[in-house]
Amino acid sequence: MKRTIKLALLLFGLIFAYNTSAQAQDIKAGGGLAYGSEVEAIGIQVSGVYDITEEVSGAADFIIFFPDNYDWWELNLNAHYGFYAEDNVRVYGLAGLNYATVEVDLGQFGSSSDSELGLNLGGGAEFGLDFANLYTELKYVLGDADQLAISAGLRFPF
Repeated sequence: MKRTIKLALLLFGLIFAYNTSAQAQDIKAGGGLAYGSEVEAIGIQVSGVYDITEEVSGAADFIIFFPDNYDWWELNLNAHYGFYAEDNVRVYGLAGLNYATVEVDLGQFGSSSDSELGLNLGGGAEFGLDFANLYTELKYVLGDADQLAISAGLRFPF
């Protein structure tokens, strides 16, 4: 599990380091709330986006959900492709990888956990505000931990 997370973070770091555009890079980071249909709970999301070109961005987010009786968190590494950008509005499609972990406390018997890899497919939109970007995303995770995830929050440019 640690090896997979390290590899995913390394790959995301390489995406940030590589730039095919002559323009200055745009980095945004922030957070918000998420809801997962499989976990049936609200979660807190921390996210970051790096614009590689005008159309293509690399994105990463970490979500901790708060269901009753167990723990669920996931790491998502996505690519965004913007197909509409005008008047402080950007609409994009997304695809990427999902790594989800579920842990159940079994009391005196210890705990049990399971991890799954999945594929993300979906889309989102960012709305430019004076101080940040308001974002909303809808994505479906294909894999053993299938779920529809809806998230919204603020990303601040650096």
